[in-house]
Amino acid sequence: MSTAILISILGAISAIVVSVIGAWLANRNNVVLQIRKLKEEHYVAYIEALHNLASDNASKEYIHKYVFVRDKLFLIANEDVIRQMLLYETKAVGVESATHDKYLTDLIKSIRKDLKIVDRDFPAIFLKK
Repeated sequence: MSTAILISILGAISAIVVSVIGAWLANRNNVVLQIRKLKEEHYVAYIEALHNLASDNASKEYIHKYVFVRDKLFLIANEDVIRQMLLYETKAVGVESATHDKYLTDLIKSIRKDLKIVDRDFPAIFLKK
């Protein structure tokens, strides 16, 4: 076998390997971007449902939508967001506003962290009716 044929075979094999690795990386990045977009959509829907529930917590429609969106978050949110959401629901409902605002702020911070939004000094937030 001549050197030229050997170089051609090695070049073809390396081109195949590089293209397979490139396709795998592109697919992986595409999946990561799709998951991030899905999380963003779910988080926005959750905040909307939370807002509606805070504005009228006696509405069966708002309660139903909140519970539905909340349950969908269990599929896509990371563990910290779920933990903060459950803490918010159990510790912040029906308490003084400073405690409520602390748990709400922690929940929003964990959502922003999951979305890879970097915060240096995130302020305490509250729901406004």
